[in-house]
Amino acid sequence: MNRKISVFILLILLASSFKYRAKTAEADVMAAVPGKDKIFISEKKSENDFETVITKMQQANRAFSEGNPQLFKSLWSHNNDVTIFYGSDNQELKGWELVESRISDVSKQMQDSGTDYTFEKIASKAGPDMGYLVQNEHYKMKTGHIDFRVTTLFRKEKGEWKIVHRQADDLGRQHLANR
Repeated sequence: MNRKISVFILLILLASSFKYRAKTAEADVMAAVPGKDKIFISEKKSENDFETVITKMQQANRAFSEGNPQLFKSLWSHNNDVTIFYGSDNQELKGWELVESRISDVSKQMQDSGTDYTFEKIASKAGPDMGYLVQNEHYKMKTGHIDFRVTTLFRKEKGEWKIVHRQADDLGRQHLANR
């Protein structure tokens, strides 16, 4: 019986010793990686910043649908690698000049139609420098409504999230009488 107790105590001591050595080794590795805690905090801050820009984009979409595209434009990267794909005919535009022109034209059309905007967020995720948002957008007009499934890609530029790509697939134009 004494032997069993001795073996049991020995196993506890070995396990404790192993746990202590593992913690010490982990602390040594953490010390060898400068800024490790800062990386974790930075990732959390990045996620919060990303959620903030998504909220701002929803506000911008609402203003856009009322004929004021300025806030929406300010969320875009103004580089020549930005792209926009839209509509049932899958038109694609590349470069800030063409994208900006399209945003202005569509916003003007919506203003003339008296549009109301709602959305349903499906998914979003952000890494350190890139992020995405997938959502359904609904534009209700005097003449009917249009529903889109939208994928928006973001990238960090000078510490700020900017839209670099938007694809809006038309889920079909239906008239309000059919709802």
